[in-house]
Amino acid sequence: MASADLFAGGGEMGALMRATDWAKTKLGPPEHWPRSLKTMLGVVLGSRFPMLLWWGPDLLHLYNDAYRPILRDKHPASLAAPAAEIWAEIWDVAGPLARGVMEGGPATWIEDLQLFINSGTMAEETYFTFSYSPVPGDDGRVGGLLNIVQETTAKVQSERQIRMLQELMARASEAKSEAEAYRIVVEVLSANTLDLPFLALYAQHEDNDPRLVGASGWKQDDGRAPPWPFAEVVRSGQGVVVDDPVRAIVLPLSRGFLVAGLSPHRALDDRYRRFFRTTADQVASVIAKVRAFETETKRAEALAEIDRAKTTFFSNVSHEFRTPLTLILGPVEDALGQSAQALQGDSLKSVHRSALRLLRLVNSLLDFARIEAGRVQLSFVATDIAGLTTDLASSFRSLIERAGLKFTVDCPPVAEPIYLDATHWEKITLNLISNAFKFTLHGEIAVTLRSHGNHVTLAVRDTGAGIPTDELPRVFERFHRVEGAAGRSFEGTGIGLSLVQELVTLHGGSVRASSVLREGSTFEVSLLKGRAHLPPERVVDRAAAPAMAGAAPYLLEAARWIGPDAEIEEPPLPPDTPQAAGRARARVLVVDDNADMRDYLGRLLSARWRVEVVADGESALASARREPPDLVLSDVMMPGLDGFGLLRELRADPLTSQVPVVLLSARAGEEALLEGLETGADDYLVKPFAARELLARVQTHLDLARLRREWSSELERANSELEAFSYSVSHDLRAPLRAIDGFSGALLADHSAQLDEQGREYLERVRGATQRMTQLIDDLLSLSQITRAQLNRDRVDLSDVARKVLVELGGRDPQRRVDTRVADGLVVQADPRLLTVMLENLLGNAWKFTSKLPAATIEVGTTARDGERVYFVRDNGAGFSMEHATKLFAPFQRLHAASEFEGTGIGLATVHRVVTRHGGRVWAEATPDQGATFLFTLGG
Repeated sequence: MASADLFAGGGEMGALMRATDWAKTKLGPPEHWPRSLKTMLGVVLGSRFPMLLWWGPDLLHLYNDAYRPILRDKHPASLAAPAAEIWAEIWDVAGPLARGVMEGGPATWIEDLQLFINSGTMAEETYFTFSYSPVPGDDGRVGGLLNIVQETTAKVQSERQIRMLQELMARASEAKSEAEAYRIVVEVLSANTLDLPFLALYAQHEDNDPRLVGASGWKQDDGRAPPWPFAEVVRSGQGVVVDDPVRAIVLPLSRGFLVAGLSPHRALDDRYRRFFRTTADQVASVIAKVRAFETETKRAEALAEIDRAKTTFFSNVSHEFRTPLTLILGPVEDALGQSAQALQGDSLKSVHRSALRLLRLVNSLLDFARIEAGRVQLSFVATDIAGLTTDLASSFRSLIERAGLKFTVDCPPVAEPIYLDATHWEKITLNLISNAFKFTLHGEIAVTLRSHGNHVTLAVRDTGAGIPTDELPRVFERFHRVEGAAGRSFEGTGIGLSLVQELVTLHGGSVRASSVLREGSTFEVSLLKGRAHLPPERVVDRAAAPAMAGAAPYLLEAARWIGPDAEIEEPPLPPDTPQAAGRARARVLVVDDNADMRDYLGRLLSARWRVEVVADGESALASARREPPDLVLSDVMMPGLDGFGLLRELRADPLTSQVPVVLLSARAGEEALLEGLETGADDYLVKPFAARELLARVQTHLDLARLRREWSSELERANSELEAFSYSVSHDLRAPLRAIDGFSGALLADHSAQLDEQGREYLERVRGATQRMTQLIDDLLSLSQITRAQLNRDRVDLSDVARKVLVELGGRDPQRRVDTRVADGLVVQADPRLLTVMLENLLGNAWKFTSKLPAATIEVGTTARDGERVYFVRDNGAGFSMEHATKLFAPFQRLHAASEFEGTGIGLATVHRVVTRHGGRVWAEATPDQGATFLFTLGG
């Protein structure tokens, strides 16, 4: 058989064999080969299953295309080479099997045999299922072996990895804590040393560095984490491969990392990477489940503790509420049984004290509830803490000294202001002093303030009953009271010190207590200096005067602890403020659905002003539209049209839009105050309120409204004069500017030849300056007209307007080629004339700032941002740095030199006024030399 026929077909191996000079091999020329060899070789080359034919005593290699991948990089040198040389690394296993069959033994069959084959730079872990079958020669003896083989590496490795992951999930239920979960993860994963020669498990808690919580095959000598690239893993969210100190992959977990060693016998291919990702996901799932279990367990324990605390609390608070209620109801019932039905003297004072005590109890409970719910929002302002603390503490001096105690207040000035919320600092200070007074029967109470390094410390020290050692750790627990403590009263809800701790924590500070039984206690509050430790969004440079309750509620309650005759004088109600001579009394509209409250407010306000009272929002709205009042005082919670709804209706009506509105509500807290003010109210007062405070606020807003009216009239008059002046000036300026421009042009046209080059340059500069001044006057007049012009909303095709403006710009500059893209269907409700002015400025800017580019692009379109439709004009021009973005829309602001890009600095100010008049917003996003995008909304 000719060699060409012998190797016919066989794919690439057939072609290789045809090209081989067999005379130079141990097999010799094919024409001398045994017939059985030729026959079997034809079978091998024609098969699509991996086959290897070993022939002769040296088992020379002959194989087909399907077998080539098994050889890795041994092909093509393995063709016709002895088996012992080609498979030297595994010949200790394969050699005896082959010899046994060559010597007449039975054919072999082996499944999933592990072999480490040299592949590139590694001994690669592989698995094969194969058989060695004898091939008889022409003489009847065994001439060679047929090796039919299938590589099962992927199957074996995948099954091994699946078993590992199944065992991990099966054992996950054993874990009842994170520590147990870490142990189980390490035990299960460390059993698979072929895929994971070593592993290290790290957990991350809060802001701490990752901490090693489990390892196998890895030793951490110095107790610190090696330089694993944890930060890079966090940034990428994916596994990161490292080669130092060992070859490993670092994988992210939900709150930690898994460092897995890479097998020296495997390439990190996609299949190996998928295994690591799946393993990390399973580990994260196990840890997450046990964390959820721990959280739920702690939650159940916390709920049980809260339930116990609530039982104690309600037992205490029921007594606390019953006492002042009894003192209120008793005198009131007595008064109702008398003919005069009036409260006087001690009875009236008792009712007032008890009502204030109830109010303080309710406020304390609400404060605590809001803190627990995370709804307390503090505003931190730089404060003279020494002066504020001294004022608060000094309010107790008379009462404490009357009780026979020495009282010391030592709060020297602190060099720098401390950032705190004054309203809540008041509660902290007064609670601590009141508590000290309650439990100090003899000796002294001292309030000190000291500055130490980066913090200040307020200390309230007393020589009172002290706290037992075993009770000291629990003094800040909510609802906890020290049983049997010797004090002036056994009353209390058990939330005072807990509230102090919560408020101090919100300030980023700390509070601690120290005490010696029967010798006294010291409570220390420490606050950090500066503002770096506080939430930036809660730090303000200035704030409105805090709504501080003052010491009166604390003093009135404490006064009763030292006897019935200890009274605290309260300032009387302010006298009626007489109206200015000849001025009609202001009209106040009172709206409240509660009849008693309407009567009370009517009586209180009618001594000073004309008052109309109505029972609901609809009646109030009708009255206000019929005869606009000078002020509206409205409840928030009402059936039908509530206070917020009434406020919106009043603000929407031009007739009543400027009427001051003061809202009354039983909802306390900053979030309720902000809701009221953000709706457009002028003020917000929480029930119950002091009569003097209500009268003062109503008077203030009436005075402010009167001043606003006077200022508005004055402003209108000034605007009219300014408008007339601007038109006059513009006319007077334009005439000489036109003359200067005209004569300069005539000189250049008629007498240019008589001028030297410098003279012509001077005239050109004069003309340029004249034209810029004319443009500036036109722009200023346009800006003024936009502010005054009546706004008429209509349907405007913004796409059509933009295209017309771009066509006009192109007509002025025909030599330029600009790629303009305007989205279709941009239809808005706006003033057509003002919208055209706005687009002329925005697109004119884009045209100007792309003028130096060979390929300029200007785009007009729309996008969605936070559920709102936003329109944009985008270019690829000069751009600007975002640090200057806040200056863009002010008049005369320029970010580029006039020599680079001409302009008056009025255009974007005009855009801003147009957008603002439509109730919208405008802002810009840009990068230097990469273009700018101006975005805007158009309100309703």
